[in-house]
Formats: sequence, C-alpha cells, structure tokens
Amino acid sequence: MSIFFRLLFLFLLSSTVSLAQNSAPKFFEWGGRAGVHNTETRVLPKSNNTIRGYETQMGYHAGTYFRFNFRIFYVEPEFQFAHSVGALEFAMPNQPVRNSTFGFNRLDVPLQIGQKLGPVRIYGGVNFNFNRTEGLSNMVADGLRAESRAWRVGLGLDAGSFSMDVRYETSMTNSFEGVNFRNEMYPVNLRFTHLMLSFGYKFI
Repeated sequence: MSIFFRLLFLFLLSSTVSLAQNSAPKFFEWGGRAGVHNTETRVLPKSNNTIRGYETQMGYHAGTYFRFNFRIFYVEPEFQFAHSVGALEFAMPNQPVRNSTFGFNRLDVPLQIGQKLGPVRIYGGVNFNFNRTEGLSNMVADGLRAESRAWRVGLGLDAGSFSMDVRYETSMTNSFEGVNFRNEMYPVNLRFTHLMLSFGYKFI
C-alpha cells in the first residue's frame, strides 16, 4: 500500500472518530496550509506551432486560509505563496529541438465555496494569481502578465484540527504572452494546469 493511501486511510479513520465527538463547526475558522503540486505547461493550439509544453514539473505552496461556515455551505478565501516550474520545448525550423525549464513565483488569492459531507469537503472557485518577476529568466520575464486567473476544484478530508486536500487547477487566462528564444520574442498563449496535494492545520 502506497504512502498516499495509508495517509488517506488514517485521515478517514480519525475523521470518523472526530465527527462522532464534535458538534457543528464554528462559524469562523482560521488555519495554515502547505503542500506540493505538479505543473503541466500548455501552449494553446494555433497559438504557436513551434513551442510546446513538455513534462510535468514539481512545485510547492504555503499560506493561510479563513473559513466561514453557513448552514449548508462554507466560503473559504486563502492567501498563498506558490512556486511553480514551467517546461517548454522549442522546435524551430532548421534548428535542433531544445528543452528549457523556468521557475516562477505567484501570490495566489483563491476564493472557494464548498459543502461539508461529514468529514469530507467538496468545493470549487476562482484563484486570482498575482505573478512575480523576481528571479525569472530572460526567456519569460518580458512576457509575464502581472495578473491571471484559474479555475479550481477540490476534495478535502478533516480530522480534528488537521486536514488534507487534493485539488485540480487550470488557467482561465493567459499567464505569459510571449517567450524569448535566442533574443527573439515569440507570442504564445501559455497556460498551466496544477494537481495539488496540501496538508493543513486549524489554529482556531
């Protein structure tokens, strides 16, 4: 049995015990959350026929969340720092294929609406990405958009003050409008897809 499924089993077990012991959740909850994510780089069709995404890359994220519990649903904004890695393949005419990766940082502000089903949570919403240029390579720095947005859906498990979330996120808007290859700017419609695993702890 893999580590992931062992963690899942332990969370299900402890959540069942916690549900039996605890009453209805408080209106306001505050906690921290951190984890890892895979990033798939996508260049939309017809955007550029010579530049493609390749291979998923690992990144990390950490931040805080605020949860407001209502009768049949909850609202949860987050503030999160995320470091992701993109990967591009350049297949220019009359040149050898070249692969290149680049790391970039974001300040994410997701706004999510969800419902609790016992210890399980299901939710979705919009993630507002505020992209940072610090440390970016010249290949993508000039084409970075200051702000972008993404759809997000997730499944969470609560066990007392601890939680585990699995999320899928995909870009709604273009994140980079161009990439620099050998001192020439190429326009692209560059977007990202993330599969995220997060662990959280509720402070109050």
